[in-house]
Amino acid sequence: MSAVVDLQIHNDKIVCAQHKNEVCSECNQSFVEINDMTRHLKSNNGQVPAPGAVLPLRTQQITKMREDGNVHFRAQRHQEAIAAYTNAINVAFDRPLWEPTGPARKELAVLLCNRSAAYIARKEWVDALVDAEGVIELEHTWSKGHFRLGRALFGLERMAEGIEALKLGLMCDPDSAEIQKALKEAEATLTAGDE
Repeated sequence: MSAVVDLQIHNDKIVCAQHKNEVCSECNQSFVEINDMTRHLKSNNGQVPAPGAVLPLRTQQITKMREDGNVHFRAQRHQEAIAAYTNAINVAFDRPLWEPTGPARKELAVLLCNRSAAYIARKEWVDALVDAEGVIELEHTWSKGHFRLGRALFGLERMAEGIEALKLGLMCDPDSAEIQKALKEAEATLTAGDE
């Protein structure tokens, strides 16, 4: 049986009346989801879109930021690329709860993969690893995520784990020339180190 908790609105958020917390460990309650839903409804003038509707303006914003990141990446302005991808990721994470999750997962996977590549270019291996793991969590069978993970692991001098990541990537896409090349190079490096 759940306990009854007195609610209060404080700074436009629902909180427990007793402790004034949106997430209250003492009352064992979280009002984050209802506050998110309220915020999204307010931004949409209280209109709930049809099931599966995607807000086109948000998609356009994310696409523009991703494209800006790609331009920076190609120009080797990797820090600017990271900033653009991060902004796009933040907007993508803030999609309303009623939007379908499938397209959002793919969108986030691409953004994280791109940011991972920018981190790799800057030799920021841990950040590249975290993003690559996020890609794999979102899109298990996308070989690009496994490729990024392998590259990040090589940067961290975890060669055997990197090779395993590339092998998983090849299982997802046996024709990937990019992964095949990286795997050959890594295995040659590992063999040379054993001699």
